[in-house]
Amino acid sequence: MNKKELVIVSISFVFLLFLANFAFAAENETTDKIGDAYKCLRNQTAGKNLSLEEAVFTTLALGGQEAFGQVDSFRDVNSCWKNGACTLKETAQVLLAYKGIGQDTTSIKNWILSKNTTANELKWLLEIDITNKAQSICTIKDGQRTSTITISEDSTISGSTGACFTLDQGNYMLRVTSSCLRNEFEISCDQDFVTSVLYQRTTGGTLFVLPEAHSAASLGSTKEKINGECLKTGTTCDYEGTLWAALALHKLGLESEVSKLMPYLLALADDNTRFFPSTFLYILVGGDDQYNLIIEQQKQGKFWEMVGTRSGRYYDTSLAMLGLAGKPEIDATKDYLLSIQTKEGCWNNNNIRDTAFVLYSGWPRTVASVGSISSAPCESPNSCENLFECTNANGSSVALECPGTEVCCTVAVEKETCSQKNGLICSSSQDCTGNFESSADGSCCVGGICENVQQVDDTCTLAGGTCRSLCDEGNEEENYIETCSLTSERCCMAKGGGYGWIIILLILGILVALGIIFRNKLRIWWYKIAEKFKKKPITQPATRAAGPGQQLGPYPRQMIPQRPMAQPAAIQPRQIRPVAKDKEMEEALRKLREMAGRK
Repeated sequence: MNKKELVIVSISFVFLLFLANFAFAAENETTDKIGDAYKCLRNQTAGKNLSLEEAVFTTLALGGQEAFGQVDSFRDVNSCWKNGACTLKETAQVLLAYKGIGQDTTSIKNWILSKNTTANELKWLLEIDITNKAQSICTIKDGQRTSTITISEDSTISGSTGACFTLDQGNYMLRVTSSCLRNEFEISCDQDFVTSVLYQRTTGGTLFVLPEAHSAASLGSTKEKINGECLKTGTTCDYEGTLWAALALHKLGLESEVSKLMPYLLALADDNTRFFPSTFLYILVGGDDQYNLIIEQQKQGKFWEMVGTRSGRYYDTSLAMLGLAGKPEIDATKDYLLSIQTKEGCWNNNNIRDTAFVLYSGWPRTVASVGSISSAPCESPNSCENLFECTNANGSSVALECPGTEVCCTVAVEKETCSQKNGLICSSSQDCTGNFESSADGSCCVGGICENVQQVDDTCTLAGGTCRSLCDEGNEEENYIETCSLTSERCCMAKGGGYGWIIILLILGILVALGIIFRNKLRIWWYKIAEKFKKKPITQPATRAAGPGQQLGPYPRQMIPQRPMAQPAAIQPRQIRPVAKDKEMEEALRKLREMAGRK
């Protein structure tokens, strides 16, 4: 090796060493910030009385007997939360916390399952498809009665549908009546056929198909059962509560119970976007559609905040990180969150719930068990994965513990890169004209191109507003003055807030300006008002006889030289002459009388 080659090698080595040190320092800084966040949460909660929500998320993030004890203090005698006013959402969140720290969950699970009811918001349809498109006679039994129908060559249905069915979808399908939704149906036809169950909202919209279809040869039979349930708070279906309950049941491995809830959750998702259902549904059923919805709803490539949300930016961002756990898509979100920590290390002005939820979803740690039931951690050759992706990779879940909502999978899921999907990685300032799909590189634009999105300064956030694609009509109004970084978004302000104090200052400023301009007229007006309230006429100051050496009048006295007296015994009093009236005073009084209408 000559001298020149040696220099090149040395420089390269030094450069690589610098990069390694830089990366190590950056990693250490990130680790320190996460440690600060956990320390801050411990300090904020130590020795304090917490709300149920604060106690639940603190237990999820930190574990520990103290937070768990506070959670348990809200327990109702019926093993639900909170005592005296149990709700499905809070009880489901407690179930997640109990599972995380090894507490027995049996009674909580049973209370949640006891809340199941028929989802009347759904319309259920039975489809019978004749394989060779020939006319066929079919019978449908529900255990009590039999209906006989005819399916013609164009697939339309006619005949006696019985008490459990009515014709629907242009006579191509049978709608199941509400009284028969829990029945099991046995179908038989005199031609080869396939049966499937579909559903949609009662008000219409997208038709969803249950994943299982059944086929049979001529004179054979298939069986179909409607699984359309929801979970209720009170007497009605509770969508947000059902989302959290499905997530908790999924964490317990009760997928058969979860599957009964999925039609309701999927069909009603568009009506409940404020609860961010796509992140729950991606955990439960996976799929590119749900993934694409999560990525599309991200703001500025950094955070999430749903239209109409009642919980705020940090809560919604935590939900998104929970759904995208372990994926590179949330790396930018984590960097953003670490850049806006408080000086103590927490988030959102040291908010306990938000800080705990951010840590649980973004940087989860295995917490110590404070109960008698605990699972060993998921370790190699197993891997913590999304259940849907685990199943697609021909793996299965095992009873080992993973942080967050992932399951311990028997295989490590290997993802395709974006280039293998023939897609593109878009920057945070670009939008995808196709659909986003998950890849080893992050969110991948497939079936389209990355287009630059025109950006301007975000003055909306600085003014206390929120940039959204649509404002919540019930609680927000659009501000047309402030701008958002994305031109496709609107600046949404809480109704009755934002600029009231500015308007007041503007009004005061205008009044002051008018006062300066019309000061002379205002002075005359003030004189008139003052004169009307006077009760006595204006008079001159009283005069009195002047003593020796004094001057008469209202002004300060001054000494006057005394005249010599010729004969002290025969002094004659001086003649007093009237003092002349002050001309300026007279003029002022005259003007006042004129202004008051006097002559």
